[in-house]
Amino acid sequence: MWEKAIELIFSNLIDILLVIVGGSALFIYWVQERRKVSEAASLIIMQIEDLQKRIREIGSYISEGNLNDTAFYESQSLFKIDYWNQYKHYFIRKLDSFSFNTFDEFYNCASEILEQQELMKTLQKNFFFYSQQAIMQLEINGFSQSLNLCKQESADNGSIVKGLMSMIPESLSTEQKKVCEELLKKAGSQNNGDFWDYYNKEKQNIISAVNQNAFTKYIPMQIRISIESALKKLNTISIIGCDGYRKMKKIAERKI
Repeated sequence: MWEKAIELIFSNLIDILLVIVGGSALFIYWVQERRKVSEAASLIIMQIEDLQKRIREIGSYISEGNLNDTAFYESQSLFKIDYWNQYKHYFIRKLDSFSFNTFDEFYNCASEILEQQELMKTLQKNFFFYSQQAIMQLEINGFSQSLNLCKQESADNGSIVKGLMSMIPESLSTEQKKVCEELLKKAGSQNNGDFWDYYNKEKQNIISAVNQNAFTKYIPMQIRISIESALKKLNTISIIGCDGYRKMKKIAERKI
């Protein structure tokens, strides 16, 4: 009996090995796919917990109907990758329809807030860029005006010196006239307008105007309205309390 069994095994050894190899390959594939789902669930769970903290922080940037533009500028982007939309196909059959829709609504609201956050930052960056351009143009204008003032004052001083030189008495000797002319020219050159005095005064006026908010910042009211609307929707969504969240957390925690 044992001899027949051994003979049967050896005669079908190749088929048996093929079955073992095929079964092992299927098992490894199953484990890998199961691990992918677990990792996707972990990413989604961690992102949801992080998003709730960040969204509460962004909500604090709105006070008495006004946006804190400095806080928005310094804030980090709400998220860079939407893990739910990237991996939700793994959970279509694992979550009930209510939980699945809850995840969808939560991420839709988060995406709306992210869009308004990015728009706000873009407007701020554009404001800084165009403000710098305006400052440079004002400085160029101040530079030109200072040069013109110096030229004008230099021309006026030249006319005065010429007028005084014409009043030198003819009775003076040639050497005395020469000395007088040199003294008058020197005095005229010393009274010429100082370019840097004019320019620095103009520059200080520009700096003072900019520091006193000479350029108007414009923040569309719709940004605040859209963020507040998304925040109100989020207040009605209990994503952590739904069955799908608890099930996904179990999937994320499983070993295999």
